[in-house]
Amino acid sequence: MKIIKKHKFFLLRNIDKIGFILYIFMVLFGYINLYSVSHEKAEKQLLWILFSFISILIIFLFKPIHYKNITPFFFLFTLILLIGLFFLGKNINGSKSWYVLGPISFQPSELAKISTSLMISHILSRKDLIKNQNKFFLYAFLSFLIPAILICIQPDPGSSVVFSSFIFTLYREGLSIFFIFYLLLSTIIFLISIVISPWRIVFPLFIIFFSFIIYNKKNLSWNNFIFYSFFVIICSLISIGSPFFFKNFFKKHHKDRINILFQNEFKKQYRGDIGYNLLYSKTAIGSGKLFGKGYQQGTITKGKFVPEQHTDYIFCALGEEWGFLGCSILVILYLLFISRIYFLSDQQKDIFCRTFGYSVGNILFIHFFINLGMVMGIFPTIGIVLPFFSYGGSSLLSFTILVFLFMRINVSNRISLV
Repeated sequence: MKIIKKHKFFLLRNIDKIGFILYIFMVLFGYINLYSVSHEKAEKQLLWILFSFISILIIFLFKPIHYKNITPFFFLFTLILLIGLFFLGKNINGSKSWYVLGPISFQPSELAKISTSLMISHILSRKDLIKNQNKFFLYAFLSFLIPAILICIQPDPGSSVVFSSFIFTLYREGLSIFFIFYLLLSTIIFLISIVISPWRIVFPLFIIFFSFIIYNKKNLSWNNFIFYSFFVIICSLISIGSPFFFKNFFKKHHKDRINILFQNEFKKQYRGDIGYNLLYSKTAIGSGKLFGKGYQQGTITKGKFVPEQHTDYIFCALGEEWGFLGCSILVILYLLFISRIYFLSDQQKDIFCRTFGYSVGNILFIHFFINLGMVMGIFPTIGIVLPFFSYGGSSLLSFTILVFLFMRINVSNRISLV
């Protein structure tokens, strides 16, 4: 009983109050918005909100050292769950991403975000690896690439994209900014090569390369020459191979979602299908104007014109009923919450705690950024939910666990007790 009382004291007195208040505000704001979209879904979500609050209490019953010790086993367990989907998972919307047990459905990719965040923090805090930078970053990369690949081939490319957020965690721990630049450039080349002939990219790339070599031939070392040559060759191979990869490995709805970025949702081939969501999503957001139509007064929301509005497209209901002002409040809330997590991460004394905090902040940010990009048509529709707002028990519970695992660690650091 004394232990339980002590942990209750941690929860009530030492938890970061700013972060906790922002979390509560976003969950309540999300529930109010979901209730306007679907009363039935909101009632189910209320149960998951209760489970999430219970999970917070459970998290605070254990010390951070316990979470550190079980990390490798927890990570291995989630990998087994991801592999098991290929044999036992239920096919929903063309993807084997769910276990379904009667009325309960469970998405292991949500659990994988937690275990991968813990695992990458565990690796980056190992003193025996810090001395060997190559092994250090290799193990860290493998810790998020393996689950990302398993999720991608389900196929669920949307959820796998979230794992790219761990690159920014590695950057905070010493990964060169040039690596991120090369990764972004490769992604841009891949996307552009789908739309235009790869040779229109490769040819200018080689002209720039040879011009650079000739201009800097006196100051260019042999190692730099090899590096730049290798980089140009890799970019060229990505450009040449992207149309083949896109044609043979992407499903039709994935292709349409990417193609619509470079065309528009008004085209006949998209308007009645993949562009329908985006068309009405933009219409709903735009119709809200400055102050919105009023709570539960959204005609597009009430008319159910936007499919999956309670999940991926929840933001357009907010835009229609609360207007630009409501959207701005939500954006400010998210930025404050994520900034608070980054701030607390920088205060951590332990590498494990710090990198875990960065991972939590990065996951929330990439979800927030991509989801808003999806509903506004500047990013493909890839099934990324808006944390604490979109309907879904697995996602709400996993985001809550992620955030409050970090909050629990932060409490220990503040009172100097592991």
